[in-house]
Amino acid sequence: MIPTTLSAAKIHHMVCVLAMCGLLVHPAGCSTGAMAQDDVSATTAAASANDPSANDPSANDPPANDPPADDPQAGDPAGIAVTVMPSGVQRFASGGWASLAVVGVNPTDQDVEEVVSVFVGDDPNLQFSTRFWLPARSKRQSWLPVAIPPSGRIDGNRVDLSMIRIAESEGEESFTDNVNQMPVSVRSLMLVDNEINTGLFADPLDFEDSTERDAIRERLNTVLNAGRDAVTMSPSDLPIVSFLSNFMPPTYGALDELDQVVIAGDQLRYDSDGVLAIRRWIRRGGRAWIMLDATSRSLVDDLLGDDADFTVIDRSELNAFELQTIDPIKGTDGSTESWSSENPVTMLRVLTQSDDVVCRIDGWPVAFWKPVGDGEVLFTALGADGWIHSDRRVTAGLNQLAREFFEPKNQSQDLVAAMKPIVDDQIGYQIPRRSTAAIVLGINALVILIGGVWWARQRRLERMALLVPVSAIVTTVIMLAIGSSHATAIPSTVATSQVVQVRPATDEADVSTIRAVYSQQSGELGLISSHQVMTMPMENVGTSETRRVSLEDDGTSRWLGPGQPPGVVRHLGSDSAITLQQPIRLRGTFDGEGFRGTLRGIDPNTCQDGLIVASPAPMTAVTIDADAAGGQVIAPVSDRLPPGQFIPGSMLTDQQRTRRDFFDTVLSSADGHSLGQGPSLLVWTDPLDLGVQFADRFDHSGAALMSIPIQLERPAAGVEFRIPSSFIRTKAFWGPQGRTTLFNPRTGKWLPEMTKAAEARLLFQFPDAARPMTLQRVNVTMKINAPSRTFFVNALVDGQPTRVFQRDNATGVIEFAIESEDALRLHADGGLWLAFGVTESFEATEQRATRSGSGEAGDQVVDNATWQIDYVHLDAVAQINASDLPSLDEASDTGTP
Repeated sequence: MIPTTLSAAKIHHMVCVLAMCGLLVHPAGCSTGAMAQDDVSATTAAASANDPSANDPSANDPPANDPPADDPQAGDPAGIAVTVMPSGVQRFASGGWASLAVVGVNPTDQDVEEVVSVFVGDDPNLQFSTRFWLPARSKRQSWLPVAIPPSGRIDGNRVDLSMIRIAESEGEESFTDNVNQMPVSVRSLMLVDNEINTGLFADPLDFEDSTERDAIRERLNTVLNAGRDAVTMSPSDLPIVSFLSNFMPPTYGALDELDQVVIAGDQLRYDSDGVLAIRRWIRRGGRAWIMLDATSRSLVDDLLGDDADFTVIDRSELNAFELQTIDPIKGTDGSTESWSSENPVTMLRVLTQSDDVVCRIDGWPVAFWKPVGDGEVLFTALGADGWIHSDRRVTAGLNQLAREFFEPKNQSQDLVAAMKPIVDDQIGYQIPRRSTAAIVLGINALVILIGGVWWARQRRLERMALLVPVSAIVTTVIMLAIGSSHATAIPSTVATSQVVQVRPATDEADVSTIRAVYSQQSGELGLISSHQVMTMPMENVGTSETRRVSLEDDGTSRWLGPGQPPGVVRHLGSDSAITLQQPIRLRGTFDGEGFRGTLRGIDPNTCQDGLIVASPAPMTAVTIDADAAGGQVIAPVSDRLPPGQFIPGSMLTDQQRTRRDFFDTVLSSADGHSLGQGPSLLVWTDPLDLGVQFADRFDHSGAALMSIPIQLERPAAGVEFRIPSSFIRTKAFWGPQGRTTLFNPRTGKWLPEMTKAAEARLLFQFPDAARPMTLQRVNVTMKINAPSRTFFVNALVDGQPTRVFQRDNATGVIEFAIESEDALRLHADGGLWLAFGVTESFEATEQRATRSGSGEAGDQVVDNATWQIDYVHLDAVAQINASDLPSLDEASDTGTP
């Protein structure tokens, strides 16, 4: 418990009194420069050297008319000084996180342990503190993450940051005055809400030629600013954040305020924490631009692991080239422009499997995208100078890249809030175990049996008339007592629910966690989190008592403050990323039933309610055979689930209904989420141990939804196999008449209530692991409502659309198969071309024929009868034959050697 000497009410009162008396000056400007006095100038210099945005004018230069800010440095007569200053991105937004550098100087001969606590805004109820060791005659820097209040609690574009230095003596805490004899030091932080922020990592500070390094950064800034200004209506007033430190702050949310990151050098090669932070920031919706000509392959591999799926062939210098930019809408060749210069530009020839290549030179990809989690990575293999002309005009290629890159960061879906009903459902009385009832009833039967045998030998069986009812009454009383005790007593419980997204490329997992805490009596939570987890309360408890997050030197955090009140459920949330001690893998292939794979890394006996998802494709229920070696995952074609169903069967338990509602909230969202990307296995299992501890009085329960990407292997040649619908992607085909608008391939939705005749040309793409192959049969299942019309399906036969199915008055769920060998030939893009169409109504056709036959001239025939396609699902039967050799089209994205 925080001592009353440091209560939030007392801190707030003290700050107000000091401000009214003019003893506490709030700086008008936001200065991120040195905060120490002359006697610790060396410390300030050291801290500034670690300031990663030292050349960011918006972060370092206070307004010219601002008065000098009161120095919020804490010092004591012994000469020990502690300074807190913004670090990291140095741009803050309401509702986000900020990184602070905590710098201490100890000129004495004694080691000391310092405690510094800060709070943001005018609410001292929530504080963030750090406890760090400061050796004798040394200076040391540590870091501290702080949460910025939401915009509703901030007035204007500035917020105060207050620092308190705490001294401990005999179990009590007290303030330590700063150099101005004030207990609280205050400075202002400038907020930059609704701004697009870009960070730049280039060559490290130890680059041999500093002049060349500065010139490289200047050229990079010129190219990036030109691209950004070319696609924005109003150029940003904030410059690009150019990180100058070799090490980033290893704090939670250190990169939250960045929308994009440009990596054009090996600045991060020695910063393992920085590499982890950027990798996890990308997976949470960030966009990264990696310039391969300036960045080493080893750094890219450290950053992305197996997601860096490209191969560098060679490097060349070009004085002139033709840059071809792909049309982003049609997906076909777009503009081509010439570039030339006396100064050559570097180009790397690379091979890539990316299906989103934006620019090419001589057929070789020089700009391509790769999705990573909820974020994206842009790779470029052309030097920065090659993206602008010598007269500073932006190339069409850079213009297209900038339109996609300089956008606000993708917002990840709030999985923690979506899981709240799951943990709430776990708080309640416990139903007695079946084993308990079995023991009580077994003892009752045993007593009757022993009594019967005993009295049978004594020929006194009439006494059984008394024993049986007495034993039954006693058993009934015991069962009622057990049931009553369970129904009236809710145990102190911590219920946990997690969404675990496995990242095989780096053997990591992103974990979203919510915990519901209930206590029978008031007491301390005893909440301690490991260095990789930041656990925060989800509700404003509305108390005047101080809550403090204390970060220790080893990175663990401890909650100090009011305990858990009795009879109240409170929630704690966290988003973390961990390195898996044991890789979790699902490898498999297709067989005669569908998909079959082997699950490793988790206990298959704990797995429940498994699904294969690949949004927006239909889901397939799976069966996990725990008795098989490693756990066999079986997903037959026949177990495809209809839209809106996430768990097979009609009789669901309460737990399954709660899980179904969660799936409906998350997977049916129009925003989409990497949880639904795939193909992946979604399965419920035991939660991961993240090193979060609570007091011993709490019982623990919980479950985790684990998302495991499926790694497909090529099926055996000469064996017939089936491909479930979950593994087949549907795309809108771009033809001479454009691309259909009837079907949205991103959401999988069809336009409702159509009245005109229309046709949708689609391309069904099969997994790369199965191609090339020979299709033998395609089974189509669809739901349609087209009364008084003709529904038809066309396939390409010898390059011409040919009717392969037709039905009048098609209504409800219909199924049909396409078995014609000519109709099942794959398109050059590697997919199956099919067109689904509906004619005009029979009544309209009849009216048109009548008017044409009579020669009448009149108004155009109006067709008001509506029709609609709800869904189209397709599964395939195929075989890999010896004649299935790779086609030349498969090399289209690898360039022309």
